[in-house]
Amino acid sequence: RDIRSFSAVVSQNCAVAMAPRRIQSAVRKAASAPEEDDRSCNLMIFGLPEESGKATVEDSVRGVLDALNEKPALPKFSRVGAPSDGKVRPVLVTLSSREALLSLLRKARELKSSAKYSRVFLEPDRTPEQRAERKRTLKVLAELRRTRPDERFVIKRGVIECL
Repeated sequence: RDIRSFSAVVSQNCAVAMAPRRIQSAVRKAASAPEEDDRSCNLMIFGLPEESGKATVEDSVRGVLDALNEKPALPKFSRVGAPSDGKVRPVLVTLSSREALLSLLRKARELKSSAKYSRVFLEPDRTPEQRAERKRTLKVLAELRRTRPDERFVIKRGVIECL
């Protein structure tokens, strides 16, 4: 019988079992997992006017949440990006739980009927790859709505559906 070292057997079997693509995919997935966990309780608020005078980001965020009749704990919130004239920076809000985030996202549509916050939008925090995919999906959705105006299309879990 042939007696080989443990490391020789493992390296030979691992090389056969895991093709380079699978290894790269596993490494990418492991590297991105903590980032997704960090984003799981994050909320992005778009269109919220910049603060002036004594008003703070917290006051603005609390105003939006009051309009939705929600009062979750807000451990952390801040504007994202450098200030520039004529541009409104989004607000990144870290909530205490995923349930609080989902509750706010369910009620986000109610902001349309608010006089003060009708141009404010709530979305989950996404990775750059997720943002690019969402942008492509919205482009396809806009094209479908333009070419087939008699039908109603929505996005559910990243997939366009016809109702």
